Amino acid sequence: MRYTVFENYEKSSPLAAVNPSVKLIASVVVMLFVSVVFDHHTLAAVIALGAVLVLGVGRVHPVVLGRAMVPFLIFGFGFLWMNALLPRTAGTPLFTVGPVVVSWEGVRNGVSFALRAIAFGVWSLLFVATTEPTSFVLSLVQQLRVPPKLAYSALAAYRYLPSLQIELEQIRGAHRLRGVGESGGLQGRIQRVYRYTVPLLAGALRRASRVAAAMEARGFSGTGRSWYRWHRLTWWDALYLITVLGGTAAIVWMSWRSGSLRVWTGRLWE
Repeated sequence: MRYTVFENYEKSSPLAAVNPSVKLIASVVVMLFVSVVFDHHTLAAVIALGAVLVLGVGRVHPVVLGRAMVPFLIFGFGFLWMNALLPRTAGTPLFTVGPVVVSWEGVRNGVSFALRAIAFGVWSLLFVATTEPTSFVLSLVQQLRVPPKLAYSALAAYRYLPSLQIELEQIRGAHRLRGVGESGGLQGRIQRVYRYTVPLLAGALRRASRVAAAMEARGFSGTGRSWYRWHRLTWWDALYLITVLGGTAAIVWMSWRSGSLRVWTGRLWE
C-alpha cells in the first residue's frame, strides 16, 4: 500500500500511540523555540531530532517525508535567495553578479531562515503523518477542552484534504478526454492553474455547504453526549514529552557551551 502524508497514520508505529494533544503541544513548543533561534548549528540539530523521530519512531517512509517536504524546501530557498541578493544592510561582499552584490551576512541570514522553514516542516509533518484525525479531534475535546462544534468542523475539513489530490487527477483526466492540451511555457502553466483551481474551489465550497447543512439539520451542538472512545494520558505520553523537550534543551545547552547559540535580540537581521 502506498501511503501519502495524510494516510501514513494508518501504519502502526510507537509515535502513533502518543496522545495527539501531547504531540501537538510538543511540536508547537519546538516551533516556537525555532522561531527565536538564528544560529545554523542549533537549527540543524533541531531538524535532525525531528527527522529521527519521524523516520525512526514514526516509521514514516523517507519517500513520503521527501515529497511532503518539497513545499517547505521551496519556501526556504525563497528566503535564502531573497536574503542573499536583497540584504537589509550592506555587509561583507562574497562575490558580485553584475550590479548585485552577494554579502556574507545576507547568505548567513538566508540560510538561517531556510533552516527555520525546514524545521517547521519536519515538526509539522511529525504530527500530521502520525496522527489519526478522529483521535486528534477526540483528544482536543477530551484533553484540551475544545468546543466539540469547532473540533468536528476541523475534522470534516481535514478529512477532505486527501481527496483533493484525487479530484485533481480526475479533472486532469477529464480535460485530456475533451482534448484540452497542456501547453508549455509560463502562459500554459498559468492557464493550467486557472483550469484546475476553479473546479477544485467550487467542489470544496459545495462540500462545505453540504457538511454545514448536515450538521445543522441534525441539531449538532456537541453538548451532553457520551463518547465511544476515550483518550487518556499515559506514561508513554510523558516519555515522549520528556524526550522532545529534553532533547531540545540538550541541544540548547550544547550550543550555549560551544558559543554558537544566537537567539532573537529584537531584530530580524543580525
